[in-house]
Amino acid sequence: MAHKISLTGCPTSSIQDYGKYLAFDMEEKGSPNAPKGIPFKSNLITYTVVVSLKQFNKLNISQEEFSQRRFHVQGEPCLDIPFEQCTGEIGVICMQIQEIEDKRKEKKQPKQTPKKGARAKKQEETKPQEESKQEQEKKQILVPKGTKDWMSLEDIKVPEAFLQFTPGMAKQKIVEESIEKNGTVDKPIIIDPETHDLLDSYSRYYVAKQKNLDCVPVHY
Repeated sequence: MAHKISLTGCPTSSIQDYGKYLAFDMEEKGSPNAPKGIPFKSNLITYTVVVSLKQFNKLNISQEEFSQRRFHVQGEPCLDIPFEQCTGEIGVICMQIQEIEDKRKEKKQPKQTPKKGARAKKQEETKPQEESKQEQEKKQILVPKGTKDWMSLEDIKVPEAFLQFTPGMAKQKIVEESIEKNGTVDKPIIIDPETHDLLDSYSRYYVAKQKNLDCVPVHY
């Protein structure tokens, strides 16, 4: 039974074309798979690999690109290579050849991605999501009964008498639950139509301001 040998690496020479067969050199350090009794001149050994044209064509790689790729070769060693131009110390009759991915190149690829482009792309993706979220929030808002208009909290003037006390927790909780469920306060805030002074429903105004609502329903 012939001894088998495995090689991994890039070709170190151009391909020699012999019609139905091709030959190229590969270098690798002494391997435990190498045949016993072979005198090694150095730690780095040059192998001449002989591969059939049929096997090479299965790789779908041009001869120009071949030397830039990495391969795993399995075959049988042959000390007497039938080709005069083969320069390797040991010949290998290839039984199987496979291209292997270069992991070093894969690791470098993410670093080449521009940060600004990725950041801009992320902003473009999140923008439509934010807009759709705002649209959904508007659709979810239920208009309380008796609402005459919608007004910004900044436009409502609160008399000093209201500002001197804090609404009870029970009232605040009712308004908070309404905002979470309906998107706004449970009832319209009562204001003066001319001066926009707050006349009643200070607890609703208070909670709406705490929840950072932009607009609230009002009744004149």
